[in-house]
Amino acid sequence: MMKHLKTKEEKDMESMKIKTCGAVLLISLSLWNFINKETMYMKKALIALLSSIFLVNGLYMDEAIANTKATKVSFAGKVNGDAMTFAYVDKTGKHLLAFDLNPSDRPKRFTKVICSPGNVRGVKYVKYQKEGKQSNHRNAASNITQDAGAWFDVVNGKLKENESCLLIEKDAFQGHTFLPYKPVKQGRFSDKTIRKVTEFKKRKVIKQGLIGKISPGVQIGLVEFERTGKNVLASIVMTTPNGLVFEDFPATYVDGVWSWRADDGGEIDPQLFTILFVTKSKTGYTLGLEWIGAEGNHLSVLQQNGNTFYSINKSGRYITY
Repeated sequence: MMKHLKTKEEKDMESMKIKTCGAVLLISLSLWNFINKETMYMKKALIALLSSIFLVNGLYMDEAIANTKATKVSFAGKVNGDAMTFAYVDKTGKHLLAFDLNPSDRPKRFTKVICSPGNVRGVKYVKYQKEGKQSNHRNAASNITQDAGAWFDVVNGKLKENESCLLIEKDAFQGHTFLPYKPVKQGRFSDKTIRKVTEFKKRKVIKQGLIGKISPGVQIGLVEFERTGKNVLASIVMTTPNGLVFEDFPATYVDGVWSWRADDGGEIDPQLFTILFVTKSKTGYTLGLEWIGAEGNHLSVLQQNGNTFYSINKSGRYITY
């Protein structure tokens, strides 16, 4: 295959992008040092702004660092993304911290938590916590007493230490049925399903693997398509009685350093995805998805609309393993 030789215009454009991002980074680092450590929301806003700038300029910044807004798409039966927020569990399993909330968000309205399929529990809001002076800015159980956010108590029982959860209002999923779900470690889609995926996307599948099963014929998995130049594409695929549903992850291949996430080596693995819950309603399926990465975990709630999943709420836990 012949190597694509960049034109002078392409080289000039790439150089300009790199210089622009470099200047933005230097200014931002100065702002970071200027901002008082206790004003974490200003820092989160700065991180989100940087993420947008880097993505526009064709460079990469791990999504899990920035708390991004949900996709603004309207359709019949859409779940209210504002009726939910993400949290993580402390070392005892009895408390959670909702790291995206501040006092003006009325944290008391969140009365339930979902951490894994079939595991819906009651919670009670306790207090709001400012970021501590000893914080390392990680959304992790080891830093939970220093991280900024809203504290909640688990009403009954215990949760798994440091796991990601979704706090919801009482009627957030009204009209939905929570479905049983079984994770799969080494399963694969059938050849028939892969043929359907290929026909739908008009692109050859080169890698695939299951993430889990809901019922006979209803599966969730990950497929990776053949690369075209520097353009790579992977998709979460859900098989349903009415057809396939996709959540696409387009990206740019950067010579084995990364593609989808920081330091992923240009690889994407179905075992890095965890399902928090699956529901069924008249409009289709809704699921909670956690994507583990080198710098942290990307979290999203995806709702079906036809053959597409739309993100109605998403965020990221900055962990740096």
